[in-house]
Amino acid sequence: MQSMRWIAALAMLTTMVASAGAVEPSALSGSFPGMAQQAIDSVADVRAGPAAIRGRVVHEKESANVGGLTVVLYALPSDGVPGLRGTVTDVTGGFAFESIENDPATVYLLGTSYADIPFGLRFSFEAGEVERQLDLPVADTSSDTSETRIGEVEIELQENCVDLAVRESHRLENPGSRTLYIPEAEREAREPILRVALPAGANNLQSRIGDDLIVEGDTVAFWGPLRPGQQELEFSYGLPKLGSVFEMQRSFPSGARRLVLVNRPGGPTLTRSGSADAALQPGDSIAIGVAIPEAANAAERVSVFESRIWLEHDGAAFTVDEEHTLAVAGNAPLVSTSGAPLLCILLPEGAGDLRFSSETLRMGVSRDPSGALAVHGPLRVGENRLTLRFLVPIDRDDPVFRQVMPLDVPLLSVMVADTGLVIETDRLHNRRPIRTSDRSYLHLEAFEIAAGEPVELRLQPLEARRSIPRPIATGITLAAAALAIGFLIAPLRQEGGEASVPSSAASRAADQRGSVLAAIRGLDEDFEIGKISEEDHRSMRQELRAEAVELLRVERAALADAAGAAEVTDTAEVAAVPAPNAACPGCGAKRGADARFCSQCGASLEGPESVDEAAPV
Repeated sequence: MQSMRWIAALAMLTTMVASAGAVEPSALSGSFPGMAQQAIDSVADVRAGPAAIRGRVVHEKESANVGGLTVVLYALPSDGVPGLRGTVTDVTGGFAFESIENDPATVYLLGTSYADIPFGLRFSFEAGEVERQLDLPVADTSSDTSETRIGEVEIELQENCVDLAVRESHRLENPGSRTLYIPEAEREAREPILRVALPAGANNLQSRIGDDLIVEGDTVAFWGPLRPGQQELEFSYGLPKLGSVFEMQRSFPSGARRLVLVNRPGGPTLTRSGSADAALQPGDSIAIGVAIPEAANAAERVSVFESRIWLEHDGAAFTVDEEHTLAVAGNAPLVSTSGAPLLCILLPEGAGDLRFSSETLRMGVSRDPSGALAVHGPLRVGENRLTLRFLVPIDRDDPVFRQVMPLDVPLLSVMVADTGLVIETDRLHNRRPIRTSDRSYLHLEAFEIAAGEPVELRLQPLEARRSIPRPIATGITLAAAALAIGFLIAPLRQEGGEASVPSSAASRAADQRGSVLAAIRGLDEDFEIGKISEEDHRSMRQELRAEAVELLRVERAALADAAGAAEVTDTAEVAAVPAPNAACPGCGAKRGADARFCSQCGASLEGPESVDEAAPV
C-alpha cells in the first residue's frame, strides 16, 4: 500500500522535473503508474547529510483531513544521481525528513497527492543552512472546464534515421482559482480538457513523464489536473516520410488561439494553408505543407575506414562490441545544425543495454525512435573511433547474428569467441584464429561491404562425440595392444624384410611439397575474394606449381635410390651365406650344412676360402 501511495506522489514530482528539463521523454502507455513504479524501484535513498526538512500539508479549508498523506522527497544532485525518500503526515499534516544532504547545488522536489491530484514545490538549501521549514499547500478540485482555453500550439518537424519526428506543445490556460480535473467516472459523458487528433501514420507516441495524457484511438486526451494559470503539455511522435514534399492533414478538436510552425535552418520547412495568424476554431482542419531539403554534405565528408565486430555467445544472448573507424574530410568539425543525424547505425532487432565509450558520447550519440543509433556530432576532422556495446537476446538453438552496415565499409572483421562453434556465412571468409591471454576467437573477414548490405552469421554448436559401446571399446583396446606388441618384437625377428623407414631426403621433399600445395590453395582463395589480380594469380600459381613438380621428382628419385640400395644389401648378404653343399678347401671332402671344421682333415670351413663344390679346386 505504501508503494502505491509513493507512486501517486511521484507522478507529481516527475511532472515538475520534466518541466525543469531534467527528465527524458517516456513512452505513453495510457496510464502512468507502471512507469512510476519502474522509476521508484530504480532510485536510491536521498543522500545523508546534516540538514532536515520539517513542514505541514495545509488545505484552504481548515476542516479538511490532511492526516495520513504520503509525502515524497525527490533529490536531484549536481551529478545527476537522484535520491528518493517518503514519509506519512500526522493528524495535523506534519511531516519531517532528517539527516539529508544540504548541498546548495542539489534541487529538492517535495510533493504529495490529495484527492488523487498531485501537489508540490521545488527548493534548494542555502549555503550553510541545516533546517528548512515548509508548508505544502493542497486544494480541492473542480471538474468545470468551461472557462479553460487552448492558447498557443507549436509544431516542429525533425528528420530521424528512418522517419520524421513531430514535436507538439499545447499551452493550456486555466483562469480560475481551482485545479481542474475530470474524474474517470465522469469521462464518458464529458469532453476532455484537451483532445488532439494525430495525423495519419503517426507512431511511437512519447510524452514527458507526468503529463497525464491518454491515448484514445487516433487521438490524445488530457483530463487534468490543470492548475490555475498556464500549463504546457508536450509530446512527440513519428511520421513516415512521404517524399521530399507532401502535406500533413491536421484537425484541432479543441481549437487554439494561435498556431506556430517552427522551422529550423537546414531542417524540414512547414507552411500552413490559409491565413498564417488565424485562430483555430474547435473542429478546424488544415493542411500543413512539408518540404524536406536535400541531404546535407555530411555523407560526402564522412566515410568508414574499417569496422570490427566482436561476438560472445552464452546461449541466452550475444554480447556485441562494435568499433567503427570514421574518417571526416574538410577543415572544420562536422555537426548537425538542423537536428537531423549525421549518421545512423542500425542495431539488430531486440538490441538493448546499449553502452558507449567516452569518446563516442562526445560525438552526440542518442537512440533514435526507430531503434537505430543516431550520431549528431561534432565529429572532428580526421579519424573518429565510434565504439559501442549491446546485448541481443537469443531465442533459438542455431542463433543468427545479422547486422547492416551504415556506410560503405572497405574492410569488415568479425571475431567470434570460440566456444565450440561452426559458423555458416555467405559473405565472410575465414582467417587464422586470434588468441588472447584468456580466449581464442574465430576470425572472419569481408571486403567492400556496401551501405545497407546485411551481413549474416549462423552459429552451430559442434556435435558432441558419441560414446563407443563397451564391447567395441574392449575389442579396439585388445587390437591396439596386439599391434603394439608386434611393433616391439619386429626388430627381434631373425629374418629381415624390406626397409620400412623411407629415405630422409624423400621425407624432406614430401614435406616441402605439402607446404607448396597449401600455398597454392591460399593463393586461389585470395584470388576468389579479389585480393590479387588475375595476372598476378596466374604467374604466381605457375611458379608454385613448377616448384611442386620439381619436389615431386626429387621425392620419387630419393625413394628409388633407397629401394636400389636395399636390393644391393640383400644380395650381398645372401652371397655371404655358405651354400649347403660347399667343399672343404683343404681336402675337397663334402662338408656338413652347419659344420665349422672339415670332418676329414680338420681344416676351418669359415672365411672366403670356402667355395662351392662345383667350383674348381
